[in-house]
Amino acid sequence: MIAETWGKFEFWVNGKELCKFSRNNHEITYEWNLIHLVEWLRENLSTILTDEEFPLPVQGKTAIELLTNSLDFDSDNDDEFDAWFSKKQNWEFKHSWFASRGGSNLLDIYFRKIGQQIEITWNNEELYQEGISFLCSTGLEYVPIHIFESVLKNYIHDFLETLRLKTEFKDEYVKFAKQIL
Repeated sequence: MIAETWGKFEFWVNGKELCKFSRNNHEITYEWNLIHLVEWLRENLSTILTDEEFPLPVQGKTAIELLTNSLDFDSDNDDEFDAWFSKKQNWEFKHSWFASRGGSNLLDIYFRKIGQQIEITWNNEELYQEGISFLCSTGLEYVPIHIFESVLKNYIHDFLETLRLKTEFKDEYVKFAKQIL
């Protein structure tokens, strides 16, 4: 079923396609095994849509600022130090799909609920060494929560429907679809 989950993915926010990158002066649309992205969305979309506060006492206007400022912490107490960075990392894994990229060139992006909007922020200026640069390397956008939720839930359902129509492995599909829904 892995070959059937391979595909292209575009992530448009307020007229900007954030996943598109350039390699050796050629524009490339993100293409990979999209099962990683769908699984991450299933696991974390509900968390993104809640009012979960950043778990550490640092100041910042955006998710990236909060994460950056949380790196300033230091302690001689190993348990305290580990607990701090464990909280940071747990929040980061729930609010950015980057750790679920499966070895691909997916952009590093953060999603955070602010009132009735989702903050979408990214900084990918020096993310990859292989001559890869994102066309929209940094940015901050806000999207109404109902649009964000609707678009991503529709994406998951479209992905599953396309997979259902393409796969020869119906039993595997049924198990996977039950996990996702």
